[in-house]
Amino acid sequence: MKKLGFLTLFFLSIFSMEALSQDNKELSVKDKILAEGQRKNIFDKKFRWGISYNSYWSTINGSSLPEKYFVKPSVGFNLRTEYYPLSFVGIGAGFGLQQRGAGIWHQDNYGGSFSHPWIKPTGDLDSTHINKLRFNTLELPVTLLLRTPKDIIKGIRLSAAAGVVFIHDMKANNTWIDVAGGNHISNYVTQDYLRNDLGYQVSFGTDINAGESNLIQVHLVYTKGTKNIYAANQGDGRQQTFGVRVAFLF
Repeated sequence: MKKLGFLTLFFLSIFSMEALSQDNKELSVKDKILAEGQRKNIFDKKFRWGISYNSYWSTINGSSLPEKYFVKPSVGFNLRTEYYPLSFVGIGAGFGLQQRGAGIWHQDNYGGSFSHPWIKPTGDLDSTHINKLRFNTLELPVTLLLRTPKDIIKGIRLSAAAGVVFIHDMKANNTWIDVAGGNHISNYVTQDYLRNDLGYQVSFGTDINAGESNLIQVHLVYTKGTKNIYAANQGDGRQQTFGVRVAFLF
């Protein structure tokens, strides 16, 4: 009888340990599920930083211009920071390099470089998009940020920004592009243009949750300077850029 009692106690202890282990496993699974539910969404982060690639079109517009301009592609990048004290209102700042400027129209005497490639222009007049005014600028934007507090689609929120951007022109070149030979002619004209400008900037787009690791921000951006860019009274014009900014924020 004693042996039977010991065996009974032994098996009961084994079954109790197994049941306790199973309960612990179930609690562990429940804890994991609860932890997943409590994990913070990346939109809840108050501070983010990252880098943006800017693909813009730039030109110069105004009422009195010394040249006839057309828009030209201008690329750049920024280091960006954003701080959201509230879920829908924040402030942003950046620092980076941005091309600006415009193309310059001239009279077309040759029907285009690609229309008559056997004719070698003598450098007098040609309007085949080969004369570009290029500004290499440093820019510092400071903006007020707005964002929808909830997702409009799972993982996507609308966002917008408005503010000012300080622009410093490091270098300005008037460049003739030799399409056929590649022998470009570049003239340094920085002294003819304003070195510092203050513009306003507005943008609108989406913030996309990229797997809780970072945000991909895609914005349409418009920037316009407030000062006359000409330093030697050549005319009255303002810098203008518009295009797409893609930012990766962590």
